[in-house]
Amino acid sequence: MTASQLPTSHLVYDTNSAFAKVFIGLQLSGLIGNLVVLAIAYFSPVSRHISWFSFIILWILYSLGFLILFFSGHYHDEPPPFGLCMFQSAIIHTSAPSATAGTLALVFQLYVSVHSAVSSHAIPYQGLWLKIILILPYAVGAALVAMSLILGLVISSNTTFNVVEYCAVNQRIPGRVTAGLSIAFIIPVLIINCMIYLILRKHWSEFRASHLRQSRSLFIRASVFSVCAFMALGAGLGFFLIVYTASSKEPFNEVVAKMQLAYDIMNMFLSLFPVMVMLVFGTHKDILLRLLFWKKAYSISESSVPNISLTITSTGDVTQVSEELRRGFHRHLQSRHCLRWLSLRCQKVRVAWNLILNTSKDNPLGSLHNSLIAILDSEI
Repeated sequence: MTASQLPTSHLVYDTNSAFAKVFIGLQLSGLIGNLVVLAIAYFSPVSRHISWFSFIILWILYSLGFLILFFSGHYHDEPPPFGLCMFQSAIIHTSAPSATAGTLALVFQLYVSVHSAVSSHAIPYQGLWLKIILILPYAVGAALVAMSLILGLVISSNTTFNVVEYCAVNQRIPGRVTAGLSIAFIIPVLIINCMIYLILRKHWSEFRASHLRQSRSLFIRASVFSVCAFMALGAGLGFFLIVYTASSKEPFNEVVAKMQLAYDIMNMFLSLFPVMVMLVFGTHKDILLRLLFWKKAYSISESSVPNISLTITSTGDVTQVSEELRRGFHRHLQSRHCLRWLSLRCQKVRVAWNLILNTSKDNPLGSLHNSLIAILDSEI
């Protein structure tokens, strides 16, 4: 089927309208911003769970799905190519449920971490649940893509599209499934957030410990993002009502055309979510310090690894090094979080140590010197 033969509905969006420009601008901002956040976080010494990276990747794919028509060069075509519209429609009906499932995975992993910190008993089948919930967004996405393509190419012989800022197939079933699954994943996100809040409130004194600050920070960000979850819940309910309450005898494109303003507002909500992800999860201290590299050098303290100091004192030909500091130095050297911090300081310690040894050929700490040199030369 050629581009000129593409069946479209009566709802063909004005790509030069204010709504279209704002929608594309917000989606581009979310896409670029989250790509930058992902790249910085990947190379940061601060360790993050795989669910965090999966969460960011899913929201990048979310933005990318809505921008397929824009990036294809057919954004202003009337009508766009059929294959392109079919592909984008399948991706769009997949992106929202997959992104909300990724949010659920992140919040569940946070709940597991908080629960493990205050309880000696692990959640039953904890490892299995974590694996399932990490795979869930991608399994849901694959199933929805297959469903959309089957409905659009095999079952329906007269597939049409609503061409707005993107292509959406003119069928009720994909819209209902997308809205229903999004709501089904958002509700557990809100419930688990409440459970985490109750645990934190009950054990607040324990969470004041330094090694749990990162979990507290992530919970605060997840709670802020819950505001977006309420927005998503409202948008999902609104779209679900549009596609569910419409009369089956009335063409779907006419239903949407009658609610043009409501449809525009829901599209604005859809474009805000990636930007909120970027603002909420892209403001971790280690990420900001790299974005603002010209203002302040990065501090290793963000990685939740305590600072180490190695003191070498010399009185005449006798050099004393605390065994406790030596053990602490070796222990923290093994941590991959300290690699960048230690790379410069190891050189300084080694130079200072050699200078001290050169002051006396008969230094009694030669063996200690050799052991420290071996530690400094060893791979982490």
